[in-house]
Amino acid sequence: MSAKHALLGLLIHRPAYRYQLGERLQERLGPSWAINSGQLYQTVERMYEDGLIELVDGSREDRTERDVYAITASGVEEFDRWFEESTHDARQPRRPLLAKIALAGPDRLKEALRQIEAYERDCAASVNGLTQQRDAIPRAPVVGSRVRADQVFLRLSLSADVAHLEAELKWAKDAHEIVSWLLTEDAIWPPEYGRSGTSKQASERAHAREELFGRIAARSLKEVPGKRREDRDADSSPPPSAGS
Repeated sequence: MSAKHALLGLLIHRPAYRYQLGERLQERLGPSWAINSGQLYQTVERMYEDGLIELVDGSREDRTERDVYAITASGVEEFDRWFEESTHDARQPRRPLLAKIALAGPDRLKEALRQIEAYERDCAASVNGLTQQRDAIPRAPVVGSRVRADQVFLRLSLSADVAHLEAELKWAKDAHEIVSWLLTEDAIWPPEYGRSGTSKQASERAHAREELFGRIAARSLKEVPGKRREDRDADSSPPPSAGS
Protein backbone atom coordinates (compact mmCIF):
# COMPACT_ATOMS: atom_id res chain seq x y z
CA MET A 1 0.00 0.00 0.00
CA SER A 2 1.32 3.44 -0.90
CA ALA A 3 1.31 6.40 1.47
CA LYS A 4 -0.83 8.21 -1.09
CA HIS A 5 -3.82 5.93 -0.58
CA ALA A 6 -3.43 5.97 3.19
CA LEU A 7 -3.50 9.79 3.18
CA LEU A 8 -6.50 9.83 0.84
CA GLY A 9 -8.27 7.51 3.27
CA LEU A 10 -7.66 10.00 6.08
CA LEU A 11 -8.80 12.99 4.02
CA ILE A 12 -12.05 11.28 3.05
CA HIS A 13 -13.22 11.82 6.61
CA ARG A 14 -12.14 15.44 7.04
CA PRO A 15 -9.63 18.04 5.76
CA ALA A 16 -6.29 18.38 7.53
CA TYR A 17 -3.00 20.23 7.71
CA ARG A 18 -0.11 18.40 6.14
CA TYR A 19 1.57 17.64 9.47
CA GLN A 20 -1.76 16.43 10.88
CA LEU A 21 -1.89 13.79 8.19
CA GLY A 22 1.42 12.33 9.35
CA GLU A 23 0.27 12.28 12.97
CA ARG A 24 -3.09 10.71 12.16
CA LEU A 25 -1.51 8.05 10.01
CA GLN A 26 0.61 6.82 12.91
CA GLU A 27 -2.24 7.16 15.39
CA ARG A 28 -4.57 5.08 13.26
CA LEU A 29 -2.16 2.41 12.00
CA GLY A 30 0.73 2.35 14.48
CA PRO A 31 4.45 3.22 14.39
CA SER A 32 5.21 1.01 11.38
CA TRP A 33 3.33 3.63 9.33
CA ALA A 34 5.41 6.57 10.50
CA ILE A 35 6.29 8.87 7.60
CA ASN A 36 9.07 11.46 7.67
CA SER A 37 8.40 15.09 6.85
CA GLY A 38 10.22 14.96 3.51
CA GLN A 39 8.25 11.98 2.22
CA LEU A 40 5.03 13.51 3.52
CA TYR A 41 5.73 16.81 1.76
CA GLN A 42 6.53 15.10 -1.56
CA THR A 43 3.50 12.83 -1.39
CA VAL A 44 1.12 15.71 -0.66
CA GLU A 45 2.65 17.74 -3.50
CA ARG A 46 2.17 14.89 -6.00
CA MET A 47 -1.40 14.36 -4.81
CA TYR A 48 -2.11 18.07 -5.32
CA GLU A 49 -0.54 18.13 -8.79
CA ASP A 50 -2.54 15.03 -9.76
CA GLY A 51 -5.77 16.71 -8.70
CA LEU A 52 -6.47 14.24 -5.91
CA ILE A 53 -6.52 16.92 -3.20
CA GLU A 54 -7.06 20.67 -3.11
CA LEU A 55 -6.27 23.61 -0.87
CA VAL A 56 -9.29 24.79 1.07
CA ASP A 57 -7.43 27.17 3.36
CA GLY A 58 -4.11 28.63 2.30
CA SER A 59 -2.21 29.85 -0.74
CA ARG A 60 0.00 28.01 -3.20
CA GLU A 61 2.13 31.14 -3.52
CA ASP A 62 2.70 31.43 0.21
CA ARG A 63 2.56 27.89 1.51
CA THR A 64 2.85 27.14 5.22
CA GLU A 65 2.31 24.19 7.54
CA ARG A 66 -1.12 25.64 8.28
CA ASP A 67 -2.42 25.05 4.74
CA VAL A 68 -5.50 22.87 4.89
CA TYR A 69 -6.04 20.16 2.28
CA ALA A 70 -9.24 18.32 1.35
CA ILE A 71 -9.89 15.39 -0.95
CA THR A 72 -11.38 16.06 -4.41
CA ALA A 73 -13.86 13.98 -6.37
CA SER A 74 -10.93 12.52 -8.32
CA GLY A 75 -9.28 11.65 -5.04
CA VAL A 76 -12.37 9.80 -3.85
CA GLU A 77 -12.46 7.86 -7.13
CA GLU A 78 -8.79 6.93 -6.78
CA PHE A 79 -9.32 5.74 -3.20
CA ASP A 80 -12.37 3.70 -4.27
CA ARG A 81 -10.37 2.17 -7.16
CA TRP A 82 -7.56 1.18 -4.77
CA PHE A 83 -10.02 -0.15 -2.18
CA GLU A 84 -11.58 -2.49 -4.74
CA GLU A 85 -8.22 -3.97 -5.73
CA SER A 86 -7.52 -7.51 -4.59
CA THR A 87 -5.07 -7.80 -1.69
CA HIS A 88 -5.49 -11.51 -0.93
CA ASP A 89 -2.24 -12.65 -2.54
CA ALA A 90 0.36 -13.72 0.03
CA ARG A 91 3.70 -12.04 -0.56
CA GLN A 92 7.06 -13.39 0.44
CA PRO A 93 9.38 -10.74 1.88
CA ARG A 94 12.79 -10.02 0.38
CA ARG A 95 15.10 -9.85 3.37
CA PRO A 96 18.21 -7.73 2.75
CA LEU A 97 19.95 -9.55 5.61
CA LEU A 98 19.31 -12.92 3.96
CA ALA A 99 20.87 -11.62 0.74
CA LYS A 100 23.94 -10.53 2.71
CA ILE A 101 24.23 -13.96 4.32
CA ALA A 102 23.85 -15.84 1.03
CA LEU A 103 26.36 -13.60 -0.76
CA ALA A 104 28.83 -13.11 2.10
CA GLY A 105 31.24 -15.84 1.09
CA PRO A 106 33.71 -17.42 3.51
CA ASP A 107 35.58 -14.18 4.23
CA ARG A 108 32.54 -12.17 5.32
CA LEU A 109 30.59 -14.89 7.10
CA LYS A 110 31.66 -13.80 10.58
CA GLU A 111 30.54 -10.24 9.86
CA ALA A 112 27.22 -11.62 8.60
CA LEU A 113 26.85 -13.44 11.92
CA ARG A 114 27.40 -10.18 13.81
CA GLN A 115 24.69 -8.51 11.72
CA ILE A 116 22.32 -11.39 12.46
CA GLU A 117 22.96 -10.91 16.18
CA ALA A 118 22.22 -7.18 15.90
CA TYR A 119 19.01 -7.97 14.00
CA GLU A 120 17.95 -10.42 16.71
CA ARG A 121 18.41 -7.75 19.39
CA ASP A 122 16.48 -5.18 17.36
CA CYS A 123 13.60 -7.59 16.70
CA ALA A 124 13.38 -8.55 20.39
CA ALA A 125 13.34 -4.91 21.50
CA SER A 126 10.69 -4.00 18.92
CA VAL A 127 8.50 -6.94 19.92
CA ASN A 128 8.63 -5.86 23.57
CA GLY A 129 7.87 -2.22 22.78
CA LEU A 130 4.99 -2.94 20.41
CA THR A 131 3.52 -5.56 22.74
CA GLN A 132 3.41 -3.01 25.55
CA GLN A 133 1.81 -0.44 23.25
CA ARG A 134 -0.78 -2.96 22.05
CA ASP A 135 -1.61 -4.24 25.52
CA ALA A 136 -2.20 -0.68 26.72
CA ILE A 137 -5.28 -0.61 24.46
CA PRO A 138 -8.29 -2.54 25.85
CA ARG A 139 -9.59 -5.34 23.66
CA ALA A 140 -12.94 -3.55 23.62
CA PRO A 141 -12.17 0.18 24.11
CA VAL A 142 -15.35 2.07 24.93
CA VAL A 143 -16.42 5.66 25.52
CA GLY A 144 -19.58 5.54 27.56
CA SER A 145 -21.50 2.67 25.97
CA ARG A 146 -19.93 3.00 22.51
CA VAL A 147 -16.92 1.10 21.20
CA ARG A 148 -14.04 3.13 19.74
CA ALA A 149 -13.53 1.63 16.29
CA ASP A 150 -10.25 3.49 15.70
CA GLN A 151 -8.71 1.93 18.82
CA VAL A 152 -9.95 -1.52 17.82
CA PHE A 153 -8.19 -1.21 14.47
CA LEU A 154 -5.05 0.28 16.01
CA ARG A 155 -4.80 -2.74 18.32
CA LEU A 156 -5.30 -5.01 15.31
CA SER A 157 -2.52 -3.21 13.42
CA LEU A 158 -0.16 -3.48 16.40
CA SER A 159 -0.97 -7.18 16.75
CA ALA A 160 -0.02 -7.69 13.10
CA ASP A 161 3.29 -5.88 13.67
CA VAL A 162 4.03 -7.99 16.75
CA ALA A 163 3.25 -11.23 14.90
CA HIS A 164 5.48 -10.19 11.99
CA LEU A 165 8.40 -9.30 14.24
CA GLU A 166 8.03 -12.47 16.28
CA ALA A 167 8.31 -14.44 13.04
CA GLU A 168 11.36 -12.37 12.04
CA LEU A 169 12.94 -13.05 15.42
CA LYS A 170 12.41 -16.79 15.01
CA TRP A 171 13.92 -16.62 11.51
CA ALA A 172 16.92 -14.64 12.83
CA LYS A 173 17.54 -17.25 15.53
CA ASP A 174 17.45 -20.01 12.91
CA ALA A 175 19.85 -18.01 10.71
CA HIS A 176 22.17 -17.49 13.70
CA GLU A 177 22.25 -21.21 14.41
CA ILE A 178 22.87 -22.18 10.78
CA VAL A 179 25.62 -19.61 10.14
CA SER A 180 27.31 -20.48 13.46
CA TRP A 181 27.31 -24.15 12.45
CA LEU A 182 28.62 -23.37 8.96
CA LEU A 183 31.57 -21.50 10.44
CA THR A 184 32.67 -24.73 12.17
CA GLU A 185 32.38 -26.88 9.05
CA ASP A 186 34.85 -27.56 6.24
CA ALA A 187 32.46 -26.16 3.64
CA ILE A 188 32.70 -26.14 -0.15
CA TRP A 189 32.15 -22.68 -1.63
CA PRO A 190 31.13 -21.86 -5.20
CA PRO A 191 33.99 -20.87 -7.55
CA GLU A 192 32.96 -17.20 -7.60
CA TYR A 193 34.17 -16.86 -4.01
CA GLY A 194 37.69 -17.83 -5.06
CA ARG A 195 37.70 -20.88 -2.81
CA SER A 196 36.72 -24.29 -4.16
CA GLY A 197 37.23 -26.18 -0.91
CA THR A 198 40.04 -27.98 0.89
CA SER A 199 43.05 -29.50 -0.91
CA LYS A 200 41.66 -32.99 -0.21
CA GLN A 201 38.31 -32.07 -1.72
CA ALA A 202 40.03 -30.47 -4.73
CA SER A 203 42.09 -33.64 -5.24
CA GLU A 204 38.99 -35.83 -5.04
CA ARG A 205 37.19 -33.68 -7.59
CA ALA A 206 40.21 -33.71 -9.92
CA HIS A 207 40.35 -37.53 -9.70
CA ALA A 208 36.64 -37.76 -10.43
CA ARG A 209 37.07 -35.52 -13.47
CA GLU A 210 39.94 -37.69 -14.77
CA GLU A 211 37.79 -40.80 -14.45
CA LEU A 212 34.89 -39.10 -16.21
CA PHE A 213 37.07 -37.91 -19.10
CA GLY A 214 38.61 -41.37 -19.36
CA ARG A 215 35.20 -43.00 -19.73
CA ILE A 216 34.19 -40.43 -22.35
CA ALA A 217 37.39 -41.04 -24.34
CA ALA A 218 36.94 -44.81 -24.18
CA ARG A 219 33.34 -44.55 -25.38
CA SER A 220 34.42 -42.28 -28.25
CA LEU A 221 37.05 -44.78 -29.41
CA LYS A 222 34.50 -47.60 -29.43
CA GLU A 223 32.33 -45.55 -31.73
CA VAL A 224 35.10 -45.00 -34.38
CA PRO A 225 33.96 -46.86 -37.58
CA GLY A 226 36.20 -49.46 -39.27
CA LYS A 227 38.42 -50.05 -36.28
CA ARG A 228 38.92 -53.62 -35.13
CA ARG A 229 37.73 -54.55 -31.65
CA GLU A 230 41.22 -55.57 -30.50
CA ASP A 231 42.58 -52.22 -31.65
CA ARG A 232 39.86 -50.36 -29.79
CA ASP A 233 40.55 -52.40 -26.65
CA ALA A 234 44.25 -51.64 -26.93
CA ASP A 235 43.57 -47.95 -27.28
CA SER A 236 41.28 -47.91 -24.28
CA SER A 237 43.55 -50.01 -22.01
CA PRO A 238 45.70 -48.13 -19.47
CA PRO A 239 49.34 -47.46 -20.47
CA PRO A 240 51.99 -49.85 -19.06
CA SER A 241 53.81 -48.72 -15.94
CA ALA A 242 57.46 -47.66 -16.10
CA GLY A 243 58.61 -50.92 -14.53
CA SER A 244 56.81 -53.30 -16.96
